[in-house]
Amino acid sequence: MCLDQVTVTANRAIYRVYKYEEFLCSSFILLWQNRVLVSFRTPFVYAMANTQPKSLPGPSMPYRGRFNAPIGTSDAEVEDFPELELFEGAVPRGPMYQDNLEVKYIDLKMNQNKQVHHTSMFEYDGLIVRRGDPFTMNITFSRAYNPSTDVVTLEFTIGGQSHSDKNTYVALKLNNPNGKWQCQVRPQGNGVDLSIVPPADCIVGKFCTYVTVETYSSKKRTPRDPNTDIYILFNAWCRNDDVFLDSDSQRQEYVLNDLGMLYNGTCDNVSSRPWNYGQHKRGVLDACFFVMNKSGIPLEDRNDVVRVTRRASAIINSQDDYGVLVGNWSGEYDMGASPTSWTGSVQILLGYANNSTPVCFAQCWVYAGVLNTVFRCFGIPSRVITNYNSAHDNNGNLMTDIFVDESGNMDRKFTRDSVWNYHCWVEAYMRRRDLPDGYGGWQVVDATPQETSDGLFRCGPASVEAIKAGDMCFPYDAPFVFAEVNSDIVFRKRLDYGRDEVVQRNTTYIGRLMLTKAIDSYLAQDITHTYKHPEGSSADAATMERATTFGCARDRSALQPVDMELEIIAPAVQLGQNFNLKVVLKNKMTEHQTAELTLTGSVIYYTGVNNADFKMERQTVSLGPMMTEEVAVEILANDYMNYMVDQGSLNFSCVCKCLESGQSLVAVKVVRLEVPLLSLKLGGQVRVGHDMSITMIFNNMFNVVLTKVLLQMEGPGNMGFRFKRYNTVDPGASVSWTESFTPGISGPGRVVACLDCPMLRQVCGALDYYVNP
Repeated sequence: MCLDQVTVTANRAIYRVYKYEEFLCSSFILLWQNRVLVSFRTPFVYAMANTQPKSLPGPSMPYRGRFNAPIGTSDAEVEDFPELELFEGAVPRGPMYQDNLEVKYIDLKMNQNKQVHHTSMFEYDGLIVRRGDPFTMNITFSRAYNPSTDVVTLEFTIGGQSHSDKNTYVALKLNNPNGKWQCQVRPQGNGVDLSIVPPADCIVGKFCTYVTVETYSSKKRTPRDPNTDIYILFNAWCRNDDVFLDSDSQRQEYVLNDLGMLYNGTCDNVSSRPWNYGQHKRGVLDACFFVMNKSGIPLEDRNDVVRVTRRASAIINSQDDYGVLVGNWSGEYDMGASPTSWTGSVQILLGYANNSTPVCFAQCWVYAGVLNTVFRCFGIPSRVITNYNSAHDNNGNLMTDIFVDESGNMDRKFTRDSVWNYHCWVEAYMRRRDLPDGYGGWQVVDATPQETSDGLFRCGPASVEAIKAGDMCFPYDAPFVFAEVNSDIVFRKRLDYGRDEVVQRNTTYIGRLMLTKAIDSYLAQDITHTYKHPEGSSADAATMERATTFGCARDRSALQPVDMELEIIAPAVQLGQNFNLKVVLKNKMTEHQTAELTLTGSVIYYTGVNNADFKMERQTVSLGPMMTEEVAVEILANDYMNYMVDQGSLNFSCVCKCLESGQSLVAVKVVRLEVPLLSLKLGGQVRVGHDMSITMIFNNMFNVVLTKVLLQMEGPGNMGFRFKRYNTVDPGASVSWTESFTPGISGPGRVVACLDCPMLRQVCGALDYYVNP
């Protein structure tokens, strides 16, 4: 009996399938979290059904019947070119003078080219250039090159099925260079200096390099040499490239910077965490192109940034195509790493490339951080965006419906739409040749699996300009993104016989704030104005009306004028802290009014999904004419801590019913529970070649024992990743952990650290330093 294990992803969970091969049968057991879900046996005949006749196309030949040859999708495949090709009928008739030209050495001038092409930061031994700009190389021959008599061809190939008509095979004759690739030749002693310019729409990926010399009877090609492989990337410095960005400071930030900040929390209480994109780390370049190879995008389509970014948004999640990351919002992470434990993208990408297995687990900011790394590695300008109060509307309209019952309680059964406290996606900068002028620039690309697009879990690229203008007709997925930032909150009271009535509509709650990291700073930059006009302005109203002409439905119920104002006010709150909530009620009438208040407190995930209600309080308030009344409500930590979840927040909803007029008002307040920061200290001599140390300090200020505590650091150079685990950290106890490393280069550096355990998430810190020569 033998045992095979296969990992399967479905519905954001990891399943393991064990296959036991026995005599004349196979047994399959499907397990999830070590629990048997399905067990079944198959007869031997069925188990052998995967043995197909030779006349039928097997899994390795899906092109048969559709294409004449396989479609190249991987630059890791290398076509087997012969080193010697004899001309047909070429047979010597007597002794001939042999002074054939031979290739002795190919010099790619690594350092010079990397400096010119802004790729010297990559920890990669081969040549990396950007398309549309020249790179130089030198070929040394056995004698001086004679352009009149010597026929030398420089060949560049990508993939295992290279063709000139697909731009996957390029041949440049030195004595007659022509075509889309430009080549200038300058003889130099027994060699030639070449200046080569790949076109600005060249395929991105790894090209193999060959030099072929023709003699009277044959072609002699240099052998396959991985040392002469060349990575070609997108070029934000080239005006003819679709990713051209006309600002050096933006290019430095959105292409070359490998350190970032991701913003979370709530719009009223923004928090942040450092993130190491690490696109220049050793192995990451190969890993990013491994991801694209796995995506199945044809090599000929890799010249198009729109197609590359769209395919990348699908392969980063594992929902459809066994991609990079498995999503998990359940709070149960025993079969992988919790999303909050990652300090950057490097571990994730290297893990996926090394094992060809989806990495567990991710949530929206992890998807965004990894996608941003891939884009910057490819040379595409990109940045991570956080949208606060982000709508996830299950009906595909511009209404986020929240239901309350007759008693003023939130009706969880009928409330299917959700409002995320925040949601992260990526913006990529590009020219959109498929759209009218004016819709290029920043494009939304989202890898978090929320809804399908053309059959796959992906989103974008969607033009930010189109979203601001309300032009929902342009690809891709503009209506979904528009709803995330522009939906109306519609409060509905459920009546009998399945009926409901609209009691209140909030048109300003969704998409209240959009942030990204500022250029050359770790501060946040407000970019809300790039997505929407000022709330309530005539331009904003025109945009919303235009969106409805493309089928985005809005609620247009006539509402009576409201005679009261209702607001919930909360202070900044630490996790585990008692605090007082204020419900402010204002009577705008010149007559006496009586209000019946129903306050509900619940613990929610950051996605807005309810976990449990922990408080329900009703009060009746009497208000004189034009009077304002404040109602204080005490919130105890003992009430909500038992229901806390991963990145949990407190959601308070108050329904106010005026007994005289029958009018109803609803107010909602989300309270982020702040967590402590990590303290990092620097020690030793901060000089090249000298030992230095980083000490992480954490104090458990809570009245509970922290279990399964993971500490992790990530830094530049030979520090890499360091981690330490503690079984428990008692209340009031301190943890101190020191790691040493030796910097190899001078300049600025940053160490990113995090603490993660089931009771405490998103505890992060960072330390900046400068290494002296």
